[in-house]
Amino acid sequence: MISSFVTLYKMSYDTEHVRNAGDTPRMITGIPTFTELLENPSLASLYTSIRRSTTATGPELVEATTVSKKTVYDYLHKLEQAGLISKAGDDAGTAVYTAEEFELILTVRETEVSITPELIEVIAQKNEYPPIKRVLEEHGIVTFALAYDLVKAHSEGDVTIRQIASLTDLSPGTAYDLVEALYSILDLGDDESPPTTYTPDDFDEDEGNLLEEFADK
Repeated sequence: MISSFVTLYKMSYDTEHVRNAGDTPRMITGIPTFTELLENPSLASLYTSIRRSTTATGPELVEATTVSKKTVYDYLHKLEQAGLISKAGDDAGTAVYTAEEFELILTVRETEVSITPELIEVIAQKNEYPPIKRVLEEHGIVTFALAYDLVKAHSEGDVTIRQIASLTDLSPGTAYDLVEALYSILDLGDDESPPTTYTPDDFDEDEGNLLEEFADK
């Protein structure tokens, strides 16, 4: 899988190294579209629908989405131009699209986070989950992606909610709300109970090691 390194403080990208992650990677050329994919849940949802269906046509997507027909085809054009989807053939003269896999690595304060199709699928649901929308809008994609990785670690009992809050600079309440939302979307933990908080006495001692661990990934 091919990764790339970008700096997101001022949304500047090394476009020569932003590529998809297929067997024969091609350049992802439409960086503004990639940025919009992180910010626009309707565009993220369209990409996710194509990826989850393996293939999809324009008419199928028009039926499945809440945006207008014109918007669907505008989005398809954007995604194709950006290298995020490609034509896999045609069905009675109608283009059939498939989604490209990708991984974008962001490095901030010596901490690496991954932007993947799985993360885009979560972003597509931000309007249904206020904690996700709040973290994305108030703290940005890097903080959200780091929190996403930490929540998965939390489900394994490896980190506490307090540690998630500390490592992401989120308030404990926001961290808990985000954990709860991601548990629901990702089907983590026990469906009958909320996420446990895991508050070990040696939290302060472990925090530095945890940050180093996630920086190395």
